[in-house]
Amino acid sequence: MPLSLQKLEKLLSLKGFIPCAFYIIDKLCVYIEVISVDGEIFLLYIPSKYKFTIEKHDSIPVYKINYIELDEPNNIPDDYAGVPDQNDVENIYQEIDLSPSKGDIDKHLEENYKKNIQLQELKREDFKELKDISRQLKRLKFCVQNVRYKISILYKNYLCSIKRDDSIECYVIKKYPFKNYKKMYVSVDLELFYEKMDSLILNMSSIKNGIYHILNKNHFTHTKTFQKLIEEKKEIINLSQSAYNRKKEYEKYLKEVQEMLNIINLSEKSTLEKIYEINEKYNNQNLNGLNDDIEKSHIINKYNKELSNIQKLKEDIVKTLFKLNNKKDDTMLNIDKIFFDNNVMVECVLRNFSQLAHLCK
Repeated sequence: MPLSLQKLEKLLSLKGFIPCAFYIIDKLCVYIEVISVDGEIFLLYIPSKYKFTIEKHDSIPVYKINYIELDEPNNIPDDYAGVPDQNDVENIYQEIDLSPSKGDIDKHLEENYKKNIQLQELKREDFKELKDISRQLKRLKFCVQNVRYKISILYKNYLCSIKRDDSIECYVIKKYPFKNYKKMYVSVDLELFYEKMDSLILNMSSIKNGIYHILNKNHFTHTKTFQKLIEEKKEIINLSQSAYNRKKEYEKYLKEVQEMLNIINLSEKSTLEKIYEINEKYNNQNLNGLNDDIEKSHIINKYNKELSNIQKLKEDIVKTLFKLNNKKDDTMLNIDKIFFDNNVMVECVLRNFSQLAHLCK
């Protein structure tokens, strides 16, 4: 049953609170942005079981909000650095040139270039920022997991909030006159508001100051971690050289084994030719009884035994070649992934420090 929003506004007014914006989904109020007489702003969350209906207001803006689904990839670099631009990736991983050597390969390559078009409802920079805010709230939720006060962050025309069950929800606010900065709110649900309205501002001030303290402490913790990473840059360079050396070793081993295989193939071919020649020799002349037949069998058996040993050795070499190729592929693919991911994240680190430099001006 719909409740009276006017009575709620009156109660807020009596306690020194002024509603300054309503946020609705399907005409039902979800959040009320409230300012106190001493200038403290917070969000009043209306649980779904309390149905305050509103479509428009004479003096207070009413904004429609819609849920935003943020995918949760398990890829750490993409998670924390954003998905690299496809053009940038294409510049790094250049197209392999298959120049025709025999025949007309072009007849079989009808589509030489295919470009993926990325269609996103949100702007690229907004999507990345919302992912960052969502992750930040997942960290901040531990600060308020044992209290009923929660945290919300407003960015442009987007609102991301920690819900009462500590889940994260994000909304887009339609026709909101946004500015390009972030604002943190303490959010309180309607039931807690009724219980604690007399001590609400003091409690929310404590929550916000506590979060500021944690952010300041983490500021120096993260700085020390990054400093340690910088101090270990020599080891990183050594690892890079070791990875390159490992790849060269596999290439060397593969070349040596391939040369052995070529020698074995020549030996196998030579032995098969000898067996063929022996058969031809004895087929083109009349065998003089049992002695010639025994002589032929003796020679053929000798070459067959030699051939069997060659083929056994060849089988071992092929197995070794197969294993080396597998190790080479696995090593090269994993090294490529690690270095590419690291470059993506380092580039993100450099961008972040550029933003930090801008904030400190």
